[in-house]
Amino acid sequence: MLKIVKMMSLYFLAATICEQTTLSIPLDLLRPNAPIHYVMVSAYANHPKCTGSTSGRTSSSLRISPEHYGRIIALSKDIAEQYSFGDRFNLWVRGKLHEVAYQDNMPRNRRKSVDLLLPSVPSCLQFGRNPGVLIPLDRA
Repeated sequence: MLKIVKMMSLYFLAATICEQTTLSIPLDLLRPNAPIHYVMVSAYANHPKCTGSTSGRTSSSLRISPEHYGRIIALSKDIAEQYSFGDRFNLWVRGKLHEVAYQDNMPRNRRKSVDLLLPSVPSCLQFGRNPGVLIPLDRA
């Protein structure tokens, strides 16, 4: 009996590790000749715990206010080098569409990543890290 339990545990562990997350993108989001970035999406808050000494302002010198929550993103350096501050995107994550603007940068060591600005640290922890799709809209 114990041997069966061990084997089942190993089977479920292997299945969990090998499981690949697939994202179903709504077809109406796709635009001809627009690049699609498959990214890991996390969240950050306007709090020294997340932003350090630059709390209250983004890299683009935008003063953060409550209407920006869920509408501003920070991009990793590898994606950001293709865009300018103010460029708009559709961000598809957790089955929800966010229309966002690029106004902040992430630390240099992050790759293929997006941070979504949320109102508080607990909301960021609840959001977690999720696979997502970033699709550029017309340039600002």
